[in-house]
Amino acid sequence: MTVALIGRDLKDRDNRPAGKIRAVYRYPVELEMPWGVAAVVRGRLLRSIHLVDLEDADIEPDGVRVPHARHTITSAPHFVPLVGETLSEGHAARVRDHYRGG
Repeated sequence: MTVALIGRDLKDRDNRPAGKIRAVYRYPVELEMPWGVAAVVRGRLLRSIHLVDLEDADIEPDGVRVPHARHTITSAPHFVPLVGETLSEGHAARVRDHYRGG
């Protein structure tokens, strides 16, 4: 599933463009959060990369829609560069807290 998401457009809960999925990471197994996180690139010149929680995401023919407001996505944590396919426990906790309120 993760490879199928890379390159797709990500849309916010109002179906507005929020960026393009560049990579998909897993949460650490200990957190029991199997859905993962997408690294989303936004902007052409001044690029920003934000991590977007994929719980309850809808995979649609023209992209992926998440149940988050655009402001929540653009204020999300970002970590560059990320290495591997799984977030560290610290990074995962920050992303989870941002989207789930701790």
